[in-house]
Amino acid sequence: MSIAELSIKRPVSAIMLFVSLTVIGLIAAFRLPLEAFPEVSPPFIFVQLPYVGSTPEEVERTVLRPVEETLSTMPGIKRMDTSADANGAQLFIQFTDWERDVAIAASDARERIDAIRADLPDDLQRYLVLKFSTTDQPVLRVRLSSQMDLTGAYDMIDREFKRRIERIPGVARVDISGAPANEVEIAINQDRLTAHNLGLNDLTTRLQSVNFSVSAGTITDGGMRLRVQPVGELTDLQQLRDLVIASGVRLSDIADVRLKQERMDMGRRLDGKKAVGLDIFKERNANLVEVSKAALAEVENIRKEPALSDLQVKIIENQGDNVTTSLLELAEAGAIGLVLSIAVLFFFLRHWPSTMMVTLAIPICFIMTLGFMYFAGVTLNILSMMGLLLAIGMLVDNAVVVVESIYQERERMPGQPRLASIVGTRHVAIALSAGTLCHCIVFVPNLFGERNFLSIYLSQIAITISVSLLASWLVAVSLIPMLSARMKTPPAVGNPDGIIPRLQKRYAGLLRWTLEHRGKSVMGILLIIAVSIVPMVLTKKNMFGGDDGGETNIFYQWKGSYSLQQISDEVLKV
Repeated sequence: MSIAELSIKRPVSAIMLFVSLTVIGLIAAFRLPLEAFPEVSPPFIFVQLPYVGSTPEEVERTVLRPVEETLSTMPGIKRMDTSADANGAQLFIQFTDWERDVAIAASDARERIDAIRADLPDDLQRYLVLKFSTTDQPVLRVRLSSQMDLTGAYDMIDREFKRRIERIPGVARVDISGAPANEVEIAINQDRLTAHNLGLNDLTTRLQSVNFSVSAGTITDGGMRLRVQPVGELTDLQQLRDLVIASGVRLSDIADVRLKQERMDMGRRLDGKKAVGLDIFKERNANLVEVSKAALAEVENIRKEPALSDLQVKIIENQGDNVTTSLLELAEAGAIGLVLSIAVLFFFLRHWPSTMMVTLAIPICFIMTLGFMYFAGVTLNILSMMGLLLAIGMLVDNAVVVVESIYQERERMPGQPRLASIVGTRHVAIALSAGTLCHCIVFVPNLFGERNFLSIYLSQIAITISVSLLASWLVAVSLIPMLSARMKTPPAVGNPDGIIPRLQKRYAGLLRWTLEHRGKSVMGILLIIAVSIVPMVLTKKNMFGGDDGGETNIFYQWKGSYSLQQISDEVLKV
């Protein structure tokens, strides 16, 4: 028994199946994460080892070589580039497998470096292991300015903005730029140090012994894993001043302890005034639009507080609005395409019930595809939305073919609509299956071929088109026959001189001529293909379009050495 026969004999089951799939798809559609583009984590990491005040040769010998030797044993390395200068060493590691979890690779690199920490210089600063992802972009970029200078207001911005925004669900972190944080400066008096018979190594060892935070492993208790982390960090300046360095000697006896601002090598301005930037990042699995809306609402609430009334807040970039606008524009284009496809269908079918029955395949297939995307972990982004829109025209192809075949059988077998629906669907079932599979198999290389940026992006389009076409095939061989068996036969064309009969006659004449002049027909087709190659070769090729996003960037290149204030003064003149 074929699918068409089963759906016709059990209409209630068929209807309940599609109603269930539609309801599940609708629920899943509202839970789909919204993104601008799919997340791509390329298989490489970047290791930065700061070691200021040395020479390139010493950095290479004491820092770069030990780290390079231990990281070179990591499995699956395709390429490793290293460099050393007077400020430290850098390593770029690229892996062969795009399916590799880069977060695990970065963690492995940190463990390997920690294992040889004793072989590295004691004064080596904290190293960084960085990974890249296309989602590592701020969802909201905010700029703060005021009549007063905000560059010294880090504590206020951290307290009023950063901490409150980071409590929002889905927010990973908030970066502050343009306002340096405070750091502790210990200004040692060399004469006092010598008078107490102490050395710098003694002071360094003592500070490290009382200001630590290390992991001591885990304890398993009752199925729960508890992380043990002894903490001996100093909490305020007075504790640091009262720290006993030697018998009867406190730190305040040999040094001045005070707070100072970190050295700032960059600055921000807004409308000519000094400004502070807030870059808000979302968690990996958070919904971009929801996080953006929540963060923006919190910023607005903070701005309304009386204590911050003189603060000017400007949103430089809101990815949530950008994504929403792009998806709405695509949805609008899709709605226009849907209306035009309905008009074209009615133009040829000349029967409203048949037109609406065929059109029903479009929303059902869309909703089923959105449900599949949710359970497959595919986000609703510009590329997946584009795949849905490209499939609009193809979604009705299978249904149109089935409807036309069924109505031809109903003209041969009047009074037997169920049998005509079964026979009509059976006549085109193989052709429908072959055509649908041919459309889908074109995208197989994008789904299972070599992984790279382009193939991952194109896979979003491939998944949505393939799933929607398979859904349209299911609708065409089950729902359409069941509905056709319960509809009246459309009226025959009454006017032999109408548009459709005339189009059929002209098409028959063209087909007859091509069969009688096969050589000329083949030469004409080859000529069209040859002419089409010319514009294809001349067309400019680029991975992304030339949209500037409504933003202009100006870059300056300075000759010589200038302070930050000098550079700021010159930029203000532009």
